[in-house]
Amino acid sequence: MRKAWGEKGFIKTLLGLGLLVAIIFVGVTFARPYYRYYQFGSHTRDYLKTDIGDVNAIRKHMLEDAAELGVPLNDQDLTVSVDTVKKRVMVKATWTDTVDLLGQYQKDIDFVLEEEW
Repeated sequence: MRKAWGEKGFIKTLLGLGLLVAIIFVGVTFARPYYRYYQFGSHTRDYLKTDIGDVNAIRKHMLEDAAELGVPLNDQDLTVSVDTVKKRVMVKATWTDTVDLLGQYQKDIDFVLEEEW
């Protein structure tokens, strides 16, 4: 006697795999902006350790890194300041990244990067 397709759990397995793929897709899509944020922060910390004091060079390097990593950072959203008394360089960058799920759902995520060295 032959069994029908649904008797062994084929449909349930197929739906489970489809749900698993959908969850992984959404997770990867939402993780990309956060990964870029952490990577941009790491590049900024490394650069601040090597070139302290030159505000224009830091600003230029950060904008180039942002463009290379795909971070939507404008010149107006980037603040670089030097405290000569404490011998510190402070960097603050703010931007908004949009996550788009197949054109059906858009979510704006705000990021604030504050580094000091």
